[in-house]
Amino acid sequence: MSTAPSASIPKQRTFLGHPLGLYVLFFTEMWERFSFYGMRALLVLYLVNDFKWTQREASNVYKWYTSLVYLTPLLGGYLADRWLGNKRAVVIGAILMAIGQFLMTFEPEAIFYAALVFLIFGNGFFKPNMSTQVGRLYPQNDPRRDGAYTIFYMGINLGAFLSPLVCGWLAANTIGGRHTGFMAAGIGMVLGLLFYLVGQPWIQELKAGAETRVDGREGVEPVQQVGGPMSEATAEQTSSTVPHLNRMAPTVCAVLGWVLLAGALVLGALRVISVKLSSPSEFLESLSLSKHIANNTLVSMGIVAVCALIGAWILGQPQRALRDRVLTIYLLGIFVVFFWAAFEQAGNALNVWADKTTNRYLTGPAQPPPLFPEKPHSDQTAEGESDQTGNAGLSRWFTMWKLKPSRPDKTGEKKGLWEWFKRQWNPVPAEYFQSINALAIFVLAPLFAWLWTALDRRGLNPSVAGKMAIGLVLISLGFGVMYLAAQREDQTTETAFEGELPPQIKLNADNQLCEEENKELKPYHASRLTYDKEKKRLLMRGVLADTERDRIVRDTAPESFEKAIEKLKKEVESQPKDKPFTVSVKLDPVPPGFDLRYAGLDDKKVRYDETDHTLTVKDLRLADKDVKALKVAAGEPKFRDTVNHLYLNSARHCVSPWWLFGFYILATLAELCLSPVGLSMVSKLAPAKFATMLMGLWLLTSFFGNFAAGAFGERWGEWTPTEYFLYIMALLGIAAFVLFLLVRKITAMMHGVR
Repeated sequence: MSTAPSASIPKQRTFLGHPLGLYVLFFTEMWERFSFYGMRALLVLYLVNDFKWTQREASNVYKWYTSLVYLTPLLGGYLADRWLGNKRAVVIGAILMAIGQFLMTFEPEAIFYAALVFLIFGNGFFKPNMSTQVGRLYPQNDPRRDGAYTIFYMGINLGAFLSPLVCGWLAANTIGGRHTGFMAAGIGMVLGLLFYLVGQPWIQELKAGAETRVDGREGVEPVQQVGGPMSEATAEQTSSTVPHLNRMAPTVCAVLGWVLLAGALVLGALRVISVKLSSPSEFLESLSLSKHIANNTLVSMGIVAVCALIGAWILGQPQRALRDRVLTIYLLGIFVVFFWAAFEQAGNALNVWADKTTNRYLTGPAQPPPLFPEKPHSDQTAEGESDQTGNAGLSRWFTMWKLKPSRPDKTGEKKGLWEWFKRQWNPVPAEYFQSINALAIFVLAPLFAWLWTALDRRGLNPSVAGKMAIGLVLISLGFGVMYLAAQREDQTTETAFEGELPPQIKLNADNQLCEEENKELKPYHASRLTYDKEKKRLLMRGVLADTERDRIVRDTAPESFEKAIEKLKKEVESQPKDKPFTVSVKLDPVPPGFDLRYAGLDDKKVRYDETDHTLTVKDLRLADKDVKALKVAAGEPKFRDTVNHLYLNSARHCVSPWWLFGFYILATLAELCLSPVGLSMVSKLAPAKFATMLMGLWLLTSFFGNFAAGAFGERWGEWTPTEYFLYIMALLGIAAFVLFLLVRKITAMMHGVR
């Protein structure tokens, strides 16, 4: 039955049966995902390699960034619903994210943290409102809507596929390095915003329940949508499958929420009081963003408490069977957190594994790693400012795109386009591995869509909980693959070391080399570096990363040198920011074996005069990473040579890239069993009154999953890789086993919804 079209219903132009607005949103989302996944591929490697942070420090920032981008959409969606509207919110979000990406091209930590804040809140405005607009292009019962979200989902994965390739190549081949990759991500966001603004005339949203005219044809009369075979009115009166749990669940959630909230407030108050009593300056320092982010316990407890209270309030509204359905969403959400905690290792620990432990020479023999770090090009500023003299302007945004000088041709090396192409894969940038997942989704998603339909026709289609359990098994197998890879990497390298270890290097009861921190011995290299006192040999298992080598060596720098560098840094900081400067410090005594080649700093900005033993800095604002690099140059020479020997020889234990490829294929299979199934499940089970809020709570599984992924990443370097992958594999296996045991009960709690 059709009705007369209303004059207020816009006429939609279509292409391939869908409104043109869908394709505008497709390209907008594609470029936004290009921006997001480009940033994700670069972030941890940027912090570890460029900032010279430890893996623990980098994972802490990664944890908060990747989790908060899934929390702020609740705020962005609320503001859009109440005041801004979808379109204004999307524009605001795109502008904020573009600003954040462009700020990432500067290195000072204050600007870096500001960039993350822009990106987090920008995503909060952008993400929920883009997805909402796709649905509003169609009437509520339009059969084209599922196909529209499929097309939209392909845009997401197209951006996710391209960005690691583009940003990774730029990071490896331009003088701006990863700063150029961040710039490319920002440009992608600007392109997405331009597509959106230009395409506004074609984004014609329909009100809920409205008809539409497609190229002049009348739409179908709307029908009432229900959550499943059983209507909500009937479900309210139907007996619960688990009556005791049904009654107790709201109370349990509420009690948990209030206990956590009270605990967070008490701990926070004690922290403020203790710091304030200590000193006013320390109290102000504790309020800085970096300190706030590092205070994991208080913030995480507060967020969990708020979510538990919201969940309890929602759970207290529906009755009986409807409450069972909401409980089902909560229960499955717990298991989904396990999945995301494992899956999001891709941007963190697995990204570092690809960079440090994987043989990335794909079309030629592996080459030994460089002994000395690469020095920045003369056009590349070290501190990320327009230039180190403080001159205004953003000329570096143009010079950073210059390609690095080509390496000199080896004797007999062939030239030509094909040979150039092969050299691009030797070594392949570590960021490239992030594209495997998106490419696999392109290939496998249609197969899964066919598979579920075919199984359903035969009555063999697994339930929602069953599919999720299968997904957990698959990603557990993926970490089983990585466990086998870690076993292959865990080979022994040893070298002679005569004499005494530097006094800064300690040995614990197991003869493991350790650093002393707060009177506690912490082993280097995940407890895999030991010293045999009797045989005078250093033994190491696995591949020694260049960042870990530098951390060990710089700890041996003499205390006198550290004081000299601290004095030099204070002199630099006192110089006017709008004028060129030259500052020197006399090294007395000169560290034995002092060699600036190990620092990897620009010769034009940092020089050492052997005649008068002066270290000179010209127009360089010494950042923390520069100080760390200078300490490596001043490391104890004999010990430094020995550790370098271990570093160079352990590189032969780098493992095949096929291990990572196998992991990402299994992780993609798991994602296709779990992620789209979960979104569909929430849309079917959620009572209409709480549909939006429950979808928001469901998306918080990504928040908690990313948080857990970062928390695990903080243990990378403390646990051995075999332990790391084994622990994650075991947790996933246990979660899958428990979910398999609950499949029948959870399916019954869905009351007919499949």
